[in-house]
This record gives sequence, C-alpha cells and structure tokens, in this order.
Amino acid sequence: MTAASLTTDRLILSPPGAEDVDAMLAFFAAPRSEFYGGPLSAGAAWEKFAAYVGQWTLTGYGLFAIRLKGGGETIGLAGPFHPSHFPEPEMCWLLASDEHEGRGYASEACRAILEYLFTDLGWTTAVSYIDMANVPSRALALRLGARLDPDAPAMIPNCQTYRHSAPEGAA
Repeated sequence: MTAASLTTDRLILSPPGAEDVDAMLAFFAAPRSEFYGGPLSAGAAWEKFAAYVGQWTLTGYGLFAIRLKGGGETIGLAGPFHPSHFPEPEMCWLLASDEHEGRGYASEACRAILEYLFTDLGWTTAVSYIDMANVPSRALALRLGARLDPDAPAMIPNCQTYRHSAPEGAA
C-alpha cells in the first residue's frame, strides 16, 4: 500500500503516525473532543488514535494528519473514517487546539482531501455525521458543498448526516 501525501498552500496532509501522538492524545483528553467521544482517558485516546492509524493499512485510505508547512506541527486530522459498522465512509475533521480555529485550516485540508477522494480515488460521495450542537462543523460542511441527507442514517447519536458529492466530471 502506498499512502497518499497531499500539500496545500499552508499544510502537509499525510497518514498519521508516531509524530502525531502527542497532539492527538492531548486533543482527546481535552473538553474540545466532546464531539469525538471525549474527553477520553489516555488508554482510550491511544486506542482511538491507533484505529485511525490502522485504517490506512486495512482500507488503503483514512484520516490524514494535518501539519503546518515550515515546522511540521500537527494541528489536527481530516479525512474519511470508516469503521466496520458504518455503511459508508465518513468525511470528518478536527483541529487539536483552539489556537488553530478560525484560520481556515480545516477547510483547506478538507477541500484537498475531498478533491483527492473524488478525483484520484474515484469516489462519488461521502457523508459527515455532525452533532446538531456542533455549529462550526455544520457550517464547514455547508461551505464544503455538503447538504443534509435526510435519507441517510445518522450512525452517531444526536447527529445529522451531511452528504458530500463529487463535482461533475471529477472522476
């Protein structure tokens, strides 16, 4: 398996690894991880992060670590998450700390990843399960072009399903 690495104007996106552990364990221990099942104990956070890392080996795709160019600081994760009980991959995103909010990093990362999924991998669709209380993520989904999909099941309690569709001619 050859894992993808993507770059944008400000970011490097690649499969997560050991260099991302500290940032992700800190995220999952913090209150800001509430929409990702947190805050979690160190052991539970390790298991969740290990599942994200391992998905690349099992499926050939997964969440990308979001790292800043020029220093490599890990600031979050974004990409398709597909546990075995989900009917289709979920496009998700997170920023590890408040200091990176409001700078467009999540949008920049998600746009590059969606383009990769639709153009390079030939996907036609992906969903995002977004908690109804997570106003910033709902707004980002809409900015990315996703629309509420009332016919798709919401696999996570208190979430609505947003559908991302490939632009015409993307595949």
